[in-house]
Amino acid sequence: MNGYVKFEMPDGALVAINADRVSFVRRYRGGNQASAVNFEKGNYIVVKGDIDAVMEALAEA
Repeated sequence: MNGYVKFEMPDGALVAINADRVSFVRRYRGGNQASAVNFEKGNYIVVKGDIDAVMEALAEA
């Protein structure tokens, strides 16, 4: 899956995110256990992991 990164959502579902379409990543409310991955047009997906772990995974894609 070139350019895609698999993440786990807080409810346990898996999601594949295209790293090229990510605008930014921010901490999701409620602590450092989740991050919001923002896409074009303001859509975002909440995934498990702190900002550092999510950014590192996206950078490696």
